[in-house]
Amino acid sequence: MSVRADVVYEFGPFRVNPINRLLQRDGQAVPLKPKVFDTLLALVETRGELISREQLIQTVWPDSVVEENNLTQNISALRKVLGEQAEDHRFIVTVPGYGYRFVAPVTELPYVRGDLVVTKQTLTRAVIEDELIVTAEEQKELPAASRRSRKLAASAAVLIAVLAAAIFYFFAARKAHAVYPMRLTHDPASDMLTSWSPDGSRIAFVSNRDGKREIYVMDADGRHVKRLTNNSATDDRPEWSPDGTRIAFHSDRDGNDEIYVMNADGTHQTRLTRNDADDRSPSWSPDGARIAFASNRDNSYMFNFDIWVMNADGSNPTRLTTDPEFDSDPAWSPDGKRIAFVSGRDRNFEIYVMNADGSDQTNLTRYEGNDVNPAWSPDGMRITFASRRDGKGDLYVMDADGSNVQRLTKTSANESWPSWSPDGTRIAFNSERDGNLEIYLIMVDDNLTRLTNNVADDVWPSWSPDGKRIVFSSKRDGNYQIYVMNADGSGQARLTHDSSDDTQPAWSPDGAKIAFVSNRDGNVEVYLMNSDGGSQTNLTHNPKSDGSPAWSPDRRRIAFGTNRGGYEEIYTMDAGGGHQLRLTNTLGASRPSWSRDGRKIAFASNASGVYQIYAIDADGSNLTMFPLRNSMEPAWSPNGTKIAFRRVLDVVRGDSKIFVMDSSGANAARITNNFSLDGNPAWSPDGKRIAFQSNRDGNNEIYVITLR
Repeated sequence: MSVRADVVYEFGPFRVNPINRLLQRDGQAVPLKPKVFDTLLALVETRGELISREQLIQTVWPDSVVEENNLTQNISALRKVLGEQAEDHRFIVTVPGYGYRFVAPVTELPYVRGDLVVTKQTLTRAVIEDELIVTAEEQKELPAASRRSRKLAASAAVLIAVLAAAIFYFFAARKAHAVYPMRLTHDPASDMLTSWSPDGSRIAFVSNRDGKREIYVMDADGRHVKRLTNNSATDDRPEWSPDGTRIAFHSDRDGNDEIYVMNADGTHQTRLTRNDADDRSPSWSPDGARIAFASNRDNSYMFNFDIWVMNADGSNPTRLTTDPEFDSDPAWSPDGKRIAFVSGRDRNFEIYVMNADGSDQTNLTRYEGNDVNPAWSPDGMRITFASRRDGKGDLYVMDADGSNVQRLTKTSANESWPSWSPDGTRIAFNSERDGNLEIYLIMVDDNLTRLTNNVADDVWPSWSPDGKRIVFSSKRDGNYQIYVMNADGSGQARLTHDSSDDTQPAWSPDGAKIAFVSNRDGNVEVYLMNSDGGSQTNLTHNPKSDGSPAWSPDRRRIAFGTNRGGYEEIYTMDAGGGHQLRLTNTLGASRPSWSRDGRKIAFASNASGVYQIYAIDADGSNLTMFPLRNSMEPAWSPNGTKIAFRRVLDVVRGDSKIFVMDSSGANAARITNNFSLDGNPAWSPDGKRIAFQSNRDGNNEIYVITLR
């Protein structure tokens, strides 16, 4: 994109230097990816004006065909860098259904050449960007004789960076091929009750390997086990503080169970509660200011425990629950607003949740089997727990409102006390699967398989009708081209060889053709080719942008999205490109998907101000809007009973997941986890798997998940 060479821009604590492509905050350089910087510059240069998504995409990616999702990622990254929260729009305001406006006051200052010299070094194709910034004054201080040394140092820096990148990818590859479930402890004693450190590097746990229960800590891979407590009493239930400097636990070293706290290295063990009753199961509030715990104080029945909360120094203990039955195992939600706990008030143990002040106590599980040991996911969206609903202890996960219960483990052993890793990808737990209690790890998405592994983006998967192959688009050769691979990720081969961008492939129902999108003729059009890449033909021939082709089940028609009416709508055409007819009259309609019987088409639209899924009869009648907001990219299941789609969970942080709902719009269930941008779901022909793209490993790759 072209930039002005005579100014720098200032807003708030930030300064943008277009020539040196540098963002500074209070004089300190803030690293930005190139396209994120371009997005910021485009917004700043049009400050105060409403700029459409299409204008931004054309400005930032002038010679490429990209998904709107890329722009959304850039906006999310900018908001994070600028310090904006979900409802805080000091800099960037989203105008639903249209685009964005930069609203902060901007001052233009004259650019003085020589102020900064920025050398940008692109190292390998691993998208590693290293910026070496040398001020003019520092240049003056460098003697001429040092130029050769500087060149050698620069070369060494490049070499070190490349080696570092190689090492990183080596270990990343090792991590990617780790086998789960993974056993972490190997001791004939009982190891149990795990708690992750906030940085994910260590796990605290309880073990009787030295004769009685004590607190231990180990690396997250099971190495370097270290004992933290050492006394004649029982020490139990370790819980890391949010800042990682302390561990709370309970101990009976003074005659009854009390809450203690110690430094993370085991030093300075301090008693917090002083009561003749038993105080157990500490849980820190996310800000580290308070500790929730269970206690039978003030109760005549020794098993009548209630949930209490106190300040982190032990002061001001306050009772939250008053039920005459057993309430225990509190777990604070990541936002600090709620506390999950176990209660026996319904004649068996159930998972409850309440506000942090004790109000609105609600049963989440309502099942005859005992449900215990609740643990929140780091994003606060889910709760994992142990349950005996199938006859023995197994791990389950549910949404935070109690819906969408899924079983995570299924062995002949008892498994309990789950604990999420801080990145939300793994769960540590106790298991007797090898004869005694040991600590294991599972992946939350243990039914997930990565198919592509390339430093470039691989996107837009589409299955062949026989389920044996997947076609997709990849930027691995410099621009987006169409590739095909076997369903297990092997045999990856390139189908298109054009200097333009070829994207959004869609396999025909008979497997003979592939529709795709290309800008090879100067604007974005829908094309058709044989499944081997031959006979590539333009179908739409329109000066506007056409994309997102979707085949009807009888392969006679293709639905597609286009802006030829001034805004995005769904059109249909014959498979040869004839009879192009407008289907919808809904602002911002995109991403069509046919039902199995060909009678309906699902699509996404932001006509309501946010993206939602709609369905319409194939003749354009009977429009229906499904209720879930921030939903898009629908894909009808092969049997016609389900719709998979992408739902944005956190716009600011850029978190979206794959969901599946009934074709009526009911019973939406999340099927992918992890903090990432997951999108473009595509059903396998047997309806048992869904391929999708995700940036969970750093860049967009193709994954496939087997439905539970």
